[in-house]
Amino acid sequence: MQTASIFNGIYVVQKKISSGSFGVVLLGQDKERNVDVAIKIEKEENEDVRSLEREVQVLERLQGTDGVPKLLWHGQQDEYNVIILQLLGKDLSHFMKTKKKFSFKTTIQLGIQIVHVLERIHNKGVVHRDLKPENILFGIEDESSKIYVVDFGISKIYRDAQGNILPFRDNASFIGTTRYASIAAHKGHELSRKDDIESLIYVLLYFMKGQLPWQNMQNVSDEERTVKVGEMKMNMDPRELCKDVPIEFAKILEYLKQLQYNSDPNYYFVYHQFEKAAENQGIQLDNIFDWDQQQQMKISQSNNENIDNLQRSNTQQQLQPPQSTEMKKSIEKQGSNLIRQLSNNQFLIPPSQLKRQDSQQPSVVSGSVMLSTYNSIRPKYQASQMAFDIKVCDDNSPQDINQNMKQTAETGNQNGGQNSCAETVCWKDSVFEENFEEIPLAKKYGMLKQKGVEIPKKRKTSQSPIKQRKKN
Repeated sequence: MQTASIFNGIYVVQKKISSGSFGVVLLGQDKERNVDVAIKIEKEENEDVRSLEREVQVLERLQGTDGVPKLLWHGQQDEYNVIILQLLGKDLSHFMKTKKKFSFKTTIQLGIQIVHVLERIHNKGVVHRDLKPENILFGIEDESSKIYVVDFGISKIYRDAQGNILPFRDNASFIGTTRYASIAAHKGHELSRKDDIESLIYVLLYFMKGQLPWQNMQNVSDEERTVKVGEMKMNMDPRELCKDVPIEFAKILEYLKQLQYNSDPNYYFVYHQFEKAAENQGIQLDNIFDWDQQQQMKISQSNNENIDNLQRSNTQQQLQPPQSTEMKKSIEKQGSNLIRQLSNNQFLIPPSQLKRQDSQQPSVVSGSVMLSTYNSIRPKYQASQMAFDIKVCDDNSPQDINQNMKQTAETGNQNGGQNSCAETVCWKDSVFEENFEEIPLAKKYGMLKQKGVEIPKKRKTSQSPIKQRKKN
């Protein structure tokens, strides 16, 4: 079928979107408003059905109804019926092909939205009569979570001009899609509002289970399949059909079976059952669907990968050795800091003659110069008196200590007072205090001899301070 590239002088054809049993849908653009539109053309072989003509009649009645696409233009061009509609997003069959199954949460949220749209359509006097996943679409952009019901080619206005319901008819031809059609459609009854809701329940069960019991019949013709599927729907108990899904779906089917052709369905009962199922399942109705969560996970994983890459990059930069010029500057800076610290007398350096042999020398640790100081074991230097004799006092009282010090001083005077001192090691005082045990006494005597002090031999009765302390 050859079609014009421009319709009504405004709508430019871009590409084919989909094809149904009654027509072809093309993507087009409104040149005047610079927005995308959907162009629906009736197939050549279905001209006698005039489904597009019926759809225009229904859409004109439904204009302004929330959840129904806007009719932008309709007319005839090149002997074909054409309608221009508001462009919508993907249908639910697309997501079903991708996900294979929907969660309870996604299915319940879809059910609540769809039953509200059906209620608004029914209140306008229209029965859809062909509800299926392909005819339920999401909006685009800001309406990406909003449900639209489309394709009113076989829909029917069930009220006359006075608002009265059209009379019931029997022995009608089957109409709809076999998989989702109501029991009344299989019986050949005139379809009414309750039948749209029954088809909705079959659609939702298909979403949750992934398939329906009457699918995949082998070696049967289309007519036989329609009859057998109808028999299964009539004979199967709703609770058996709704096994492994929330019980509220079975309650809705049981309620619908009680309704007659003229019955006014209780829409509140239906969507309240959906809300109750969500509450019993602990589901939060936030209009986030399975595919939205998958997209969020991809974004989150992408963000985590970016963070990991950044951390690895930072770690590699930290592990890289510094440039030679940077290292040279760092060493020079550390050396200047060391000289500045020494010039400020921040460290106490002991006299060379008393310097400990095991004193630590300056060392470089983790790239910074640290001087080993004597603050932790700093020796305390006190003026002392030394004599040729050494008195050792063992835990004497202060009075005994004073007497010993007096006798030692007198002894020193008797020896002529030549440059002589007396070293007294008592229970509390020590010439070298903390360093007494670490610096041998013999070394101290050697220092005194270097200064010209003669040290006589010890008396036999006296004991060395170290042995005396060990004894105590």
